Amino acid sequence: MSLVSFAYLEEISGGDKDFQKEIVNTFLEEINPDLSALQQHADAGNWIEMGKMAHKVKAPIGMLCGEEMKDKVLFLEKNAKAMTSTDQLPAKVTEFLSMMQQVIAELKAAFPA
Repeated sequence: MSLVSFAYLEEISGGDKDFQKEIVNTFLEEINPDLSALQQHADAGNWIEMGKMAHKVKAPIGMLCGEEMKDKVLFLEKNAKAMTSTDQLPAKVTEFLSMMQQVIAELKAAFPA
């Protein structure tokens, strides 16, 4: 099952594959440090900062991922910022980050360097 959705990317690019590749490459360059920071804040129980990182990655994930990933990052953002369900957040972060590795692999396969 693919976690990636190219519908929005196709729409905004008008089918321009070079533009799509540029967007994907920018995403791939910028996402790993953000995901690392999200993990570090989660490990430290710094939920407010983790929520900020989830917010930061929400838009690019919304552009390149399907509803399941959008829902997961939104759960992380909302609950971390509100300091609710903090007992669930470590496992949810682990699951989200694991799925993001699949997203990254799918994007690299679709737009090889």
